[in-house]
Amino acid sequence: MSIKTRKIGILGAGNVGAHMGLQLVVQGIADEIVFYDIAKEKTDGEIRDILDGVSYYPHHVEVYQGTVDDMKDADIIINTVGGSMKLTNDRLVLLENTIKINKQLVPLIEKSGFDGIIMSITNPCDVVVQYLQHKLDWPKNKIFGSGTALDSARLQLMLCQQIKINRNSINAYLLGEHGNSAMIPWSHVSVAGKPIDELLSEQSDKYKIEPKDVILQKVKNQGYIENSSKGCTEYGVTASTSELVRAVLHNEHKVIPCAVYLDGEYGVHDVYTSVPAIIGKDGVEGVIEINLTDEERKEFLASVDVLKSYFKKALKV
Repeated sequence: MSIKTRKIGILGAGNVGAHMGLQLVVQGIADEIVFYDIAKEKTDGEIRDILDGVSYYPHHVEVYQGTVDDMKDADIIINTVGGSMKLTNDRLVLLENTIKINKQLVPLIEKSGFDGIIMSITNPCDVVVQYLQHKLDWPKNKIFGSGTALDSARLQLMLCQQIKINRNSINAYLLGEHGNSAMIPWSHVSVAGKPIDELLSEQSDKYKIEPKDVILQKVKNQGYIENSSKGCTEYGVTASTSELVRAVLHNEHKVIPCAVYLDGEYGVHDVYTSVPAIIGKDGVEGVIEINLTDEERKEFLASVDVLKSYFKKALKV
């Protein structure tokens, strides 16, 4: 009898990479995890720390340090290699250094013979994932970024705290860049299927939220606040990426806002940006196109233009 193990490769064992591995272990998502990082001693320490708790995880898991070649038969490779955002709240400022680092990954992935799904967390997320797709000439459905999956969770939590309704009953997400030009399609924010604007209007004495522009700015600033206070973000982004991994491994056909390639959807071509996407065993199985108001479309297209301009810059690095 052949038993299929769920194998994940993680590029980078810094704060995000190490915690990505821990999430996959603690949640019982993976059976085997291989890390690759040039900082071998630190990587060894992270792996030892993860394995110390193996008796208390949902099931046995193999975690070890290897090369990208060791990821040849992995189901998914998760890219976490990049610079720190500690000194900036603009992910695009990281572009040049991050692209230089990720450029070195391309021949390693090509040489390995890996042909599975690639997820990228590295900021600037949208630009890095498009850069990797372009350089690797990877099938576009099989490479995507975590994008605004994290931002959307932050928005849901913020609304939950303000209207005092469980976040799982709130449908809300951000579109566009995982960064400063992201936007909220408020016309599609709902509570148990009821548009939030209707809820706020009909029961204004009971339900109140801060001004929408304030909420958007708070969502955008959250990562910077975390970075400036603790030096990194690691828990939320790896939790949201774990959801993407689970959706692939279990073929969930789940709709998650993340950075995917658009080729005509939303009237946009040749760009990676976050929209609601259907995620399953083949990666990106489709895109959900929602009807945006004229103002929302304007904001979304402005975000797309920002990403296109930075992708052009990335190609010149």
